[in-house]
Amino acid sequence: MSDKSSSSDKRRTVADWKRPAGPWNVWNIVEGQEIVDDGTTKAVRFSIQEVPEDRYPEAIEHMCKYFVADEATCKSLKLKDDKDAIEGFRSLWDYLLKIGISVGAYKLDAKDKLLELSGLNVLFVVTDELEKALGNFTVTFKSVKTRKLFEFMHSISEKADVRDIYGVDKYVSALGLSVAPAFRGQKLGVRLLEARNNIGRKYGIAASSTLFTGPSSQIQAERAGFETAFALEYSQVRDENGELLFPNIESKQIKLMIKRLQ
Repeated sequence: MSDKSSSSDKRRTVADWKRPAGPWNVWNIVEGQEIVDDGTTKAVRFSIQEVPEDRYPEAIEHMCKYFVADEATCKSLKLKDDKDAIEGFRSLWDYLLKIGISVGAYKLDAKDKLLELSGLNVLFVVTDELEKALGNFTVTFKSVKTRKLFEFMHSISEKADVRDIYGVDKYVSALGLSVAPAFRGQKLGVRLLEARNNIGRKYGIAASSTLFTGPSSQIQAERAGFETAFALEYSQVRDENGELLFPNIESKQIKLMIKRLQ
């Protein structure tokens, strides 16, 4: 029988590390606050846990609504107004969420039922095969701006390979950390980053490496135990025509930050 599957379908099946089957892990329960419509706050609790499969669509909507609008490089390139860029991000986040270790912060009701998604860190395990898969995504993005963004990100990730630094064969990485506005300012991002320690112990992964593009996420990463392996000023990043790749970006540096998972 001939193989009539599309290149897109093939791209979606190549990840060689996925979460083993079993109940979704809860890594932590934390207390916090929610800003309500009248500007006051109320006490809430959050479950820091793996994103259940039936909540993947909600997770993708969260990232499209908040991450693309607020993240430094996406904001500079105005990707929230680029339909092709949003389509590419949706496809990529759908692929990565199915790997199974992304971490969400879910508001809990009085009976510990999961309510709305308040924050999210899209995670995956980097192996040689996964890198090939991500490369396939990059070249098929319809948005030229998105292709250039991911080519730049890949070039930075090669500046300090955590596999060589820590002597490991795989590591946890991420594509997006976002907290909804009503829940910001209470270290929820730090709690999502700290969950990687639990992930490392649970799945036998000894290291993590992630690009942090703005000062807020870089500060949160430091608080969660990450250290800078490489940094680059955005003012030094030019395209093939010598123009700034990220015009009017509000951040000063991009940092590749790494951590041993304990």
